[in-house]
Formats: sequence, structure tokens, C-alpha cells
Amino acid sequence: MEYLGYILLSLAILLIMVLIHELGHYTAAKILGFTVDEFSVGFGPKIFGKRRKNGELFSLRALPLGGYCAFLGEEDDEDNTNSDKADKKGANVSESANGETAIASDAAEAQAENEDLLSCVMREKARESAVAESMPTGESKPIRLDKNGNPAKTFNQQKPYKRIIVLLGGVVFNFLSAIIFSLIYIWSVGYAAPQIGEVYLDPSGNPYCDLQKGDIILAVNGENISVMNSYNDLMQGVKEGQTVTFKVDRRGKIVSVKATKQKIATTNKDGKHSTYVGFGFVSLTEFIGGNAANAFKYCVPYTFKLSWSILGSFGQLMTGQVPITSVSGPVGSVKLMADISIADGRNILILLPLLASNLAMFNLLPFPALDGARIIFTLIEWIRKKPINRKVEGMINFIGLAVLLLFVLIVDILSFAL
Repeated sequence: MEYLGYILLSLAILLIMVLIHELGHYTAAKILGFTVDEFSVGFGPKIFGKRRKNGELFSLRALPLGGYCAFLGEEDDEDNTNSDKADKKGANVSESANGETAIASDAAEAQAENEDLLSCVMREKARESAVAESMPTGESKPIRLDKNGNPAKTFNQQKPYKRIIVLLGGVVFNFLSAIIFSLIYIWSVGYAAPQIGEVYLDPSGNPYCDLQKGDIILAVNGENISVMNSYNDLMQGVKEGQTVTFKVDRRGKIVSVKATKQKIATTNKDGKHSTYVGFGFVSLTEFIGGNAANAFKYCVPYTFKLSWSILGSFGQLMTGQVPITSVSGPVGSVKLMADISIADGRNILILLPLLASNLAMFNLLPFPALDGARIIFTLIEWIRKKPINRKVEGMINFIGLAVLLLFVLIVDILSFAL
């Protein structure tokens, strides 16, 4: 029963991470004047929905594995240049009518007056329809109007730079939340330092080093262990036969201890002998440095460090340096979070900035259906002055989403099979 509670907690954490991402899109969209169709918590069949007077639908759906923020006309297939082409075509026809310029001008003015009158009537009808559709009894989408009473622009009709900002909104919010979660983690938990649990004896019965049980290692060769420099980071590059100086906290007293990296012979409880290269001690994990000063000092650089390491992991996965079996899908991630959380409740706070940074970096990848790819499509449109065929772009994103879902399904199956 306790494990089920941690599973539910892990699901809730993943849901919150995704909602923070979608809230970033929503906030940027509202600031820049985009029209939002729906903000959904979860996927699948709708359990509950509330439509605001401005036409936005806030809904709760059956599958609590994320959410989405849908914009007006976000999936439009047609380019938004038809009206401009029609205007230019009409202008060319008028200009080519030799000797009838005045007549064409009068006709254009009369037509404009009729169109203005028609436009007023249509706008009024649209307002009435929007009010009717926004009533709780209706489920159909209302006609959306801007602040001037005109039909609202669709997502694809907005300027490219505005769309890029909205697409980046989710990543920015995830990154900002990672900084906040890092602040909370460092302040309340601190950072890991090795505490000596046992010191091995050599064949002569003497300890391999002068460290004692309970010693907490604070620094290696004059470099302090911190949020930015873990013990493992500081030990990289130390080779066999090299002597290092540890600064340790020995029951409240700071002392220096030298130790040499060498071959260590050990015997387990079953009497089996083994050797490894190290310093001859078993370490436990002790968290130190949990205070406000360290939290404010390190929360931003620590988040950047996490993000950079995540990007490096993606690169290693793409180049085959990291096997696919080391990746977890949503189901595997929930199980992993539950396992490490039940082992130590503090691990939840450690996971939060890691998950937030992971989601931010993952969505920046230029893979179809992700924000990174959509930003690239928008940049191409900005440079070309016209969009890629919307149907082609939609098909690419659809295929990318299908591949992505298949990938996470496969890695989840592999994680449970192996």
C-alpha cells in the first residue's frame, strides 16, 4: 500500500512538470494576444470542462499523463496568404483596365461601403454567437473575436517571432521551475558528501588508509565538495599509485588525511576474495551544506549543470555511447521515481530539478512534434517569407509523434523485460 502511494506521488510529479510546461505556453500566448482554444489537464475523454466567457475551455481528462494548450487554428492546413493573393489579383485587374480608372474607383468605393455594412452585421452576429456558445449548456466552440470585435487571428496567422516566443514559453517555464526546485533542494537537503562506513585491512591486518569510520570527506586536494563539484567529479583523473589529500570532518574536528589509490584485496561474508583499485574504504552518503546561502549561490549554476549533462546524455544516446536500455519511458520513469523515493524521501526533492531540466531540454530537441522542431519550421517560414506547406508540416509532426510514442513504448517494455 505504501508503494502505491509513492506511485501516485510520482504520477502527480510528472503531471505537474508537464502542466508547468503547458502553463508556459499559455502565459506567453496571453501576453502576446494569442487565442487559446483549450487548456487541458490530462489526455483522452473529457471528465469535466468549464468554458470561460472569452471562449477558453479548461478541461480535466481521463488520462493523467500530461496535458496540452491548444490554440485557435493551430492545426490549420492552409497557408494564410490566400486573402493577400486575392487582394493583389484584384489590384492588378483594376490597374489593367485602361480608360476606366474612375469607374473602377467609384465601384470600389461602393463595394467597400457595402462590405463595411456587411462586416458590421457579421461582427454583431459573431458576438451573439460567441455569447450563446460560451454558455455552460453548449459544448461547441464559440466564434472567437479579438478585442476590437473582429475575428481572432489563428495561431498560424500570428507573426513568426511571436509564435517562436510562445513555443519557447514551455521550455522557459520548465527551466525557471528547475531553478526554484534546485533552490528548495539545496536549501532543505544540501549536497552529498561521502561518509566513511568501513575501512578495509590489508593482509597484514593494517588499514589501507588513515580514514576512520564516521569521517565525512569535505575536500579532495584542496577543492571543496559542493553542489557543483561532487566527490566523483573531484576524483576523476586520479590514477592508481597517486596519493590524494582528504579534508575530513572527524566528529566536529577538521583534519587532513592522505590516502593512496591502490589495489585493494577484500573478502566478503561468503569468504570470496576480490580485488579492486581504490582507497580501501566503503562510503555512505551524508548530506551537508543545506542552507539559504548555498541555495541562492548555487541554484542557477546547478540548473545549468543539470541541463548540460542532460544534453550530453542525449548526445551519447544518439551516438550509441549509451544503450537504449538505459532510457526509461513514462511507466519506467514512474516506477524508478517510486523506487528511489521510498528508499529515501529526500530523493523526491533531488528529482524535481532533474525532471524539470530534463523536460525543458527534451522539448528543445529538433525532433518532429516537439517544440524544437516546430520552432525550426517557424524559423524557415520567417526566412522564406512563406510557410512550408501546412499539410506537409502536419504530416511530419504526426509521423514524429507516432515514432516518439513507439519509442517510449519500446523502452518501457525493455526496461521491464531486462
